[in-house]
Amino acid sequence: IFVFLVIQIYKLIAWYYGYRYMDKNFVIGIPIRDFDQPMTRLSNDLSKENRVSLLKSMLENLIRCFEDNFIDIFCITKDPLVIDYCKKINTETFVSSFTGLSNEVSDFINVNNKYSAWTICHADLPYVTKYYAKYWVKECFENDILISESKDSGTPILGGKIFIKEFKYGENSYKKHVDFFNSENIAYKKIFNKELSFEVDDLDDYKELIKNQPRWYRNIKND
Repeated sequence: IFVFLVIQIYKLIAWYYGYRYMDKNFVIGIPIRDFDQPMTRLSNDLSKENRVSLLKSMLENLIRCFEDNFIDIFCITKDPLVIDYCKKINTETFVSSFTGLSNEVSDFINVNNKYSAWTICHADLPYVTKYYAKYWVKECFENDILISESKDSGTPILGGKIFIKEFKYGENSYKKHVDFFNSENIAYKKIFNKELSFEVDDLDDYKELIKNQPRWYRNIKND
């Protein structure tokens, strides 16, 4: 009887952890270079302390909006300050051995290619809500590639159910990504929602944020 009970307990434990692993079928990577020189295009308009605070608040909002029992969320970074902060907010980090955003993201996706779908999301998307996060995740499960475009032809958020091996971050990354998809015959769908494309990148963007404050921003201003 004792042996039987041990076997049943072992099976239960194996089932539990196997179920948990299978239950996590969506992975999100949020690249953050560092907290030493964050949001550099705003360096003449906001202090470093305020820029770090803003970036942390946007990151926490993203995590709150996307977190679910079937989603794993990682910050992609090498910065010890970011890693320490992620520990405080109970968020996993991924430290790549490669250098450069495109290479680090490629490494992250190659390591985490057992999920059913994936997303790489910039941290400076202030208007993401739970509704649009769920919408995005749903669309990723249904499309090979999903992509949005910022005002300067950047790629604020990218994902899908097809795991790609190359990323084209940098200047005009949206066009470079789309050209790559076309060359590889990869179907893609563009998302036009402001909530999934507007980034706080420069002073005009920051003024827009102040003018049209999302709920999380109003909450921290009232703290």
